[in-house]
Amino acid sequence: MKVIIENMFFGWHENAPETFIKLINSLVVAKDKTEVRNVMQHFAQSSIFNTIFAYGFGAHYLWVAQRMITDPEKVMENRLLIVEF
Repeated sequence: MKVIIENMFFGWHENAPETFIKLINSLVVAKDKTEVRNVMQHFAQSSIFNTIFAYGFGAHYLWVAQRMITDPEKVMENRLLIVEF
């Protein structure tokens, strides 16, 4: 497992920094693809997480991006992090 932070994090929401740290900590200890998916299922149940972040899976990776403060339906142009597995 390899967690790579690719871009600057914007803490525009009061819960964003804490949520981001919890996400990183959870992903760093994940041992395989199944655990990464379980971590994301857990976070996806949180409305705060879904307000701040968007995510998706590729064949061998997870990507996470921040949503835009001006239009939460859109995500920032560059992803925030990627987890390779």
